[in-house]
Amino acid sequence: MKNGDVLKKRRYVLKDRRRFSMFLMALTVIMCVLVFAVVVNGADSEGKYETVVVKRGETLWDLAKEYRGNTDIRRYIEKIKEVNGLKDSTIYEGDILKMPL
Repeated sequence: MKNGDVLKKRRYVLKDRRRFSMFLMALTVIMCVLVFAVVVNGADSEGKYETVVVKRGETLWDLAKEYRGNTDIRRYIEKIKEVNGLKDSTIYEGDILKMPL
């Protein structure tokens, strides 16, 4: 036996095309499911809000203190303004605001 015979590269020959096609289809379905799951979970985390009706005398500062969690209150107020399309911090009794969670 020569050294060249041992080092020859083997060539793969596709014997069952149907089995290979099924493998590719299964792989494609699995990848689509994974991508869909990532997209759905990503979209979910950004859209969680609680709707609040502003009561008489309430300010954005009061609402932010109640709903902000561990977030800095000033950043939370800016987020409230951004989500609700507010230009400034003026709110009125009866306004309906989305409070980010």
